[in-house]
Amino acid sequence: MKKVILSGTIFFCAFSFAQTGSDRDSNGCIGSAGYTYSKIKENCVRVFEQEIKMTQIDQKNSSSSMAAIIFSDNKRKAEVLLPGENIILKKKCKKDIWKKGKYILTPTETGYKLEKDNIAIYQ
Repeated sequence: MKKVILSGTIFFCAFSFAQTGSDRDSNGCIGSAGYTYSKIKENCVRVFEQEIKMTQIDQKNSSSSMAAIIFSDNKRKAEVLLPGENIILKKKCKKDIWKKGKYILTPTETGYKLEKDNIAIYQ
């Protein structure tokens, strides 16, 4: 009887834990592995692997979040990968300024700056 109970417990525990990588989103990207879907690249990407990265400016807590920028081939669109959301900004006029609603992306001497409601949030 003890063997039956032990076998049942082992069997139950073996299947009760979620496996890493089992959290695919609707695009097939594995969030637990750091992947998010890029509309511009039309593929799963990791923020920390992108060439252009920005860090959060006003850190209310001890940890800082990271964002990344992916440009379309013609640079008319810029996709900003933020924690929890991706935003597609469109280039306005001939200057390197991308906008969408409350968001504005502009180049700086050292990279790029993202503003929301005229307040810099990432650089």
